[in-house]
Amino acid sequence: MKTVVLGFDALDFRYLDRFESSLPNLRRLRDRGLEAPLASTHPPWTGSAWPSMYTGTDPSHHGVYGFFDYDGYPDDGTLVSRSDVRRPALWNYVTSDGGRSVVLNVPITHPAESIDGALIPGYLAAEDEPGHPEGIRDELADAMGEEYTIYSRGELSDDPDEKFEGYLDLVENRRRAAVALLEREEWELAVIQVQKTDAVFHNFDDPDRHRAIYVAADRLAGDVLETVGDDVNVVLCSDHGMGPVTGYGIHVNEILREHGFVAATDEGEAMSMKAEKASLIGAEEGPAGDAADGTGGTATVLERTLHAGRRAASRVGIEPADVYAAAERVGLEEALLRVVPDGARSAASESIDWRASKAYCPDGMRMGVRINLEGREPDGVVPPAEYERVRDEIIELLSGLETPDGEPAFEFVRRREELFGGPYRENAPDVCFLPTDMNHTVSSGLYGRRFVPVETHNHKRDGVFVGAGPGFADATPERLSLPDVGPIVMGLLDRPIPAVMTGSVPEGLLVDEPPRTEYGDVPYGDSAADRSIDDERVTERLEDLGYL
Repeated sequence: MKTVVLGFDALDFRYLDRFESSLPNLRRLRDRGLEAPLASTHPPWTGSAWPSMYTGTDPSHHGVYGFFDYDGYPDDGTLVSRSDVRRPALWNYVTSDGGRSVVLNVPITHPAESIDGALIPGYLAAEDEPGHPEGIRDELADAMGEEYTIYSRGELSDDPDEKFEGYLDLVENRRRAAVALLEREEWELAVIQVQKTDAVFHNFDDPDRHRAIYVAADRLAGDVLETVGDDVNVVLCSDHGMGPVTGYGIHVNEILREHGFVAATDEGEAMSMKAEKASLIGAEEGPAGDAADGTGGTATVLERTLHAGRRAASRVGIEPADVYAAAERVGLEEALLRVVPDGARSAASESIDWRASKAYCPDGMRMGVRINLEGREPDGVVPPAEYERVRDEIIELLSGLETPDGEPAFEFVRRREELFGGPYRENAPDVCFLPTDMNHTVSSGLYGRRFVPVETHNHKRDGVFVGAGPGFADATPERLSLPDVGPIVMGLLDRPIPAVMTGSVPEGLLVDEPPRTEYGDVPYGDSAADRSIDDERVTERLEDLGYL
């Protein structure tokens, strides 16, 4: 049976319910199907979560835990790509079994693989990234009557109206592209993703704008459903949820520095999404833009000025914490935090000397602590004999950490082997944590304070699963996990579940319960792509980003 997967980044039931009167197509889909909360991966971010959906495995089995691959230290990171995802995707299994797929805009699918069907990469690909087969983007542009774009017009704009209109235009671009591909291609499996249902919350506080993006996504869903018909199975899913965050920004590396784990320096910076966005889009420079972590785009003049000013102020004994403390004493701390953007605060603080530190949080999205271990890290300083002692100390420290309100800062602090059991567990942080109720954010910068009040929107653990179509039975699970989507889709396609998938299909969810089987050597990623083309393009991109 044909199956369509609609992936809306950060889609959340709280907003599906809140905006219900404006979302007729999604409401009809929910009414004729079943739905359940969809637990994301750890960490619950785009870079690790979408590969978990399309491979049916958790990060320790596909190897990606965030937007960057750290083969060494955070200042040596490289943006992840499909080459870093070490498991076959749904469309690879379909190709190996003689079927055809359409894949549109799914994150971490570049460079495009050779599959039976059409694949156009999404987030983290360069704007001019080609798809498969050769020329597919030009053919699609001809069918749409406009250029297909990965990123939006105004992506890097400081003008909120221009940025938001670009968001709406991009979702509309996706809608036309999805309909054109579904009509012109032969397919059994279609996977279509929309990213701006996430970015609008990171970059706008206006509920009307949140609603407007949901309405645009609803129109896309409606046109896709009309194009494919009622006899096609539909899976609506998100990589994580979204909601208000009213707790604190937890400066983990500041806490680790206080206890002698982190060493500081005036030089060096970690890789960040905001520093790479302009390069991916093809802009030489740009003002602050959005990123999946909501931290903005490239450094602004204000940020660079504060960074230089911080060094000058430090020489006369003035630190960022002193400025904040002074504002706090006169009741202006919240005003200060509103005026100074996140990126500026980070730029005004000290940097981490990754190589001299015993342990550190590589980035806020990693949600864990990496130990600078001798024999593993290039310049490791913690002897293997001290590894468990250091890890125990960090777990004890963070487990007992309380917010200024006297509440536990973290829902859990665990050894990575308590969360992961796959062959790429070594890529995970040595100590993993999750903020309590996901009501706090995590920063890897040094700021001079442990906690700073925040009021924003950010990721939540549970996303959305809605299933409808002839392949679904009547049983409604209490909760699913993101890796379950892969096995469910394989079952809907009337194919066995690959034995390597860690997700499962709850009993009674599908009309026919699919068996598990070994698929053997299924080509994927590098093994499925034309390396003579991709090596050259990847090398060019790394040079553009300053990695080579």
